[in-house]
Amino acid sequence: MKSLVAVLLALGVTSVAAKAGGKFVPEVVRFLERAPQLPSERIVGGEVATQGQFPAMVSLQHRGLFGSTHTCGGTIINDNHVLTAAHCVKGYSDSSFNVVAGEQNLDHSSGLEETKRSQRVFMHDFSTTTGANDIAMIRTSHNFVFVHDLVSTVALPSDYQEPSNGTLCTAVGWGYTQDGGGVSSDLRYVDLPYLTDEECRDIYGEDEILIDMMCAGFLGGQGVCNGDSGGPLFCDGVQQGIVSWGNGCDAFPAVYTQVSHFLDWIKLNMES
Repeated sequence: MKSLVAVLLALGVTSVAAKAGGKFVPEVVRFLERAPQLPSERIVGGEVATQGQFPAMVSLQHRGLFGSTHTCGGTIINDNHVLTAAHCVKGYSDSSFNVVAGEQNLDHSSGLEETKRSQRVFMHDFSTTTGANDIAMIRTSHNFVFVHDLVSTVALPSDYQEPSNGTLCTAVGWGYTQDGGGVSSDLRYVDLPYLTDEECRDIYGEDEILIDMMCAGFLGGQGVCNGDSGGPLFCDGVQQGIVSWGNGCDAFPAVYTQVSHFLDWIKLNMES
């Protein structure tokens, strides 16, 4: 794969910092639909998923006076725990979400959905300033019923590992399909190349990409957007990332929480 840095140079851009007169001024956009403090994002330029194509995927929906509204994505990691982004749940009460498994279209019920209420939320020292530790787990009030090819657990990394440079990964979500649009009714997915930390820092700045973050995406045309927050980035069938933040929906590669950095924390809280 051609180096992203080389692509940027060919376009006359040395880094995002260069566009701000040499001083890095991050335009941090969280990929969330209805966070109390942070804005959101979605799948741009992807394809509609088929029912059961991503059986670990859930829609995280906040309950309000007029029903529940899709807020973020998430993935099932065992019979009663879901993995998502911390910025999706920060500021809400632990029991204020519905977690919907087996969902494909948000507007139409197939009769195959499973809806569980959130019972407890676990966060890992999430920083709204730096975006560090943007990971959360939700324990549901009742166990999921696993159905072959419809509802199942996600595959997590077995140890601290990163995809090789240029690996084609897949982001999944119900987020916007264009800037200024709305949440997609259908679950969608898009294939995005993994970028090294060095390539990502050349875009966002040396101090913005922390040890618990990873990047994937293109310079325009395809990416994640509002409503995709908390959803997975799969690389070779394993969930390596959680949609976290970025600069616009598809103008730059997005930044993901690196799941392998939190394996011990995940295992500890799965037993809670």
